[in-house]
Amino acid sequence: MNIYACSDIHGQYGLFQKMLKDIRFSDDDLLYIVGDVIDRGPESIPMLLDIMSRDNIICLLGNHELMMYTNYRFPEKENYWLHSSNGGTVTRNAFNKESKDTQKAILDYLGGMALQVELPIADTRYLLSHSDFIAERGSVLFKDISYKDAFDTVWNSPWRMWEYVPKSKYQKDSRLHVIGHVPVQFISENPEPLAAFIDEEHHIVNIDLGCAGIGLRTGKATGRALCCMNLTAYAEGAGKDAFTYYQ
Repeated sequence: MNIYACSDIHGQYGLFQKMLKDIRFSDDDLLYIVGDVIDRGPESIPMLLDIMSRDNIICLLGNHELMMYTNYRFPEKENYWLHSSNGGTVTRNAFNKESKDTQKAILDYLGGMALQVELPIADTRYLLSHSDFIAERGSVLFKDISYKDAFDTVWNSPWRMWEYVPKSKYQKDSRLHVIGHVPVQFISENPEPLAAFIDEEHHIVNIDLGCAGIGLRTGKATGRALCCMNLTAYAEGAGKDAFTYYQ
């Protein structure tokens, strides 16, 4: 059995399927997706429905899932899901083609997502989340906390000054944080823009390789990809060999 993590797939269902085939993902394995399955890419809803049908793939809440959920379940709240920069329109259009029962099942699934998951493997205690985390808490479900706490957790980042959380917060926590949200290409101190960003000092591993930029013709979009981290192998000392990349 292997336990894996990936992040920020953003509707790139074909790339996701390629990854599952390459790692020989089986019923005995477990995969955590740390948010942002949807938006921008062409096949958000088919991929989401596939994930929903599998007991061994667990998707955590990302800021894009929160925006979609807010659009339908909290329409009174300020929300920028359909803004061109967020790419929610392609997801909405596909969602609207589904039956009412399927639409409800999708929204119920989003509302039941975990916000963060604590996961001990070998001698490593992981905390998986989309970006920020609720300190001194283990696994937390979205439905069990306030909307504001969920919002802060999926939006705040050590690499965004306008939604900033200091790295010292992660450093003070004894767990290893596996997150996404900000593509590694936009981390200025990252020496390898086509590989996961490992910050051992601050207990952070960022596995967002920039699927959100696939198909875009802007400078840093070149080479953007999907990263899969074998959490089991990493905990057992595999280091950089625990990561595989798909373009």
